[in-house]
Amino acid sequence: MKVWVFDQVFWPKHGDRLLFPYPGRLWDSDIGIKQYHGHLEYLKRADELGFDGVCLTEHHYTVHGTPSPNVMAAAVAVQTQKVKLVILGNCVPLHAHPVRLAEELAMVDILSRGRLVSGFLRGGFLEWYAYNIETGEVRERFEEAWDLITEAWTAKEPFAWNGKHYHYENVSIMPRPVQQPHPPLIMAAATAESIEWCARKHIPIASSFAPTESMAENFTYYRDFAKKECGWSPGPESIMFSRQLYVAPTDQQARDEISPYIKEFFEEIPVTRKYPEQIEKYRAASRTERSFAYKQGKSAGAQFLGETMGGKFNLDHIIDQGLCIIGDPDSVTQQIRSQQKALGAGTMMIYAPFATMPLDMATRSLELFAREVLPNLRD
Repeated sequence: MKVWVFDQVFWPKHGDRLLFPYPGRLWDSDIGIKQYHGHLEYLKRADELGFDGVCLTEHHYTVHGTPSPNVMAAAVAVQTQKVKLVILGNCVPLHAHPVRLAEELAMVDILSRGRLVSGFLRGGFLEWYAYNIETGEVRERFEEAWDLITEAWTAKEPFAWNGKHYHYENVSIMPRPVQQPHPPLIMAAATAESIEWCARKHIPIASSFAPTESMAENFTYYRDFAKKECGWSPGPESIMFSRQLYVAPTDQQARDEISPYIKEFFEEIPVTRKYPEQIEKYRAASRTERSFAYKQGKSAGAQFLGETMGGKFNLDHIIDQGLCIIGDPDSVTQQIRSQQKALGAGTMMIYAPFATMPLDMATRSLELFAREVLPNLRD
């Protein structure tokens, strides 16, 4: 089993962290410098500890991340040696020129000496709101841009592109990716439309923020559609999942230390919150009637928190449903193995730190995981 470290640069300053957009008056340059350089050291440590990949993502206007994962990936590339640089991912419809995105990612592949894994996303409703994206065009733009980027990476000669949303008289990017024919591609997918598209393209999929049972439905639908409609059978190498994870010397210590940060995180993530009407319309437009018709409960995942917990935080319930993995090394190993078996997954992403969890706390957990859990996951 491969293990990646999923990382976001969360804003640690206290105050009203739920404001959206998060106002510039709450920015502090000293804190920002400390956070970004601290996360670079954290990801460098993950490389030293022998993890298989580090994951970066894209978010805007919130305390939840980095607006340019490519810039962060370039910085990580020159400070690490072996770890894969997994961008999961670029919100493609936000990029007006997919050709520019293809060029940037080629540079990251070069700077990392061929360690890039490129994940592309449609993005979320907050990103579409931030960039004033027409929701009715999001999927079309995403799919056309995906094909344009892969063509730009692989074409031997300049070519013209006249699609529905993008038009170029000449495309011929320099530099070119190190990996041939192009860097590995992955995608986060939960709706039927996205899962089916990945199956047709033979693209590995990732899932998060859902109970194990609900997440298993994603992957079962993916495998069934790929086999019945596309003539191939995805193996564990095509299945990836992420979990908020924390390990400490004892179960009780792990629970005591992480409980406030888990509570804070699940109260903050967009899928469990309500926004003003003009923002909520973006959320509503992101799904169709059939998006989750394949699911028994018709739930996308983290909606489960609001539906079953009544807004009350219950750590035991969250752990029992598989939404996070917390405990001593033996317990964490057992929880991971149980989910790996239920999901048929070949890659797990450790999501830490999160919310206002301090980096030194996340680093201690990472180091203990590397010593006492990671060796048990090497099949």
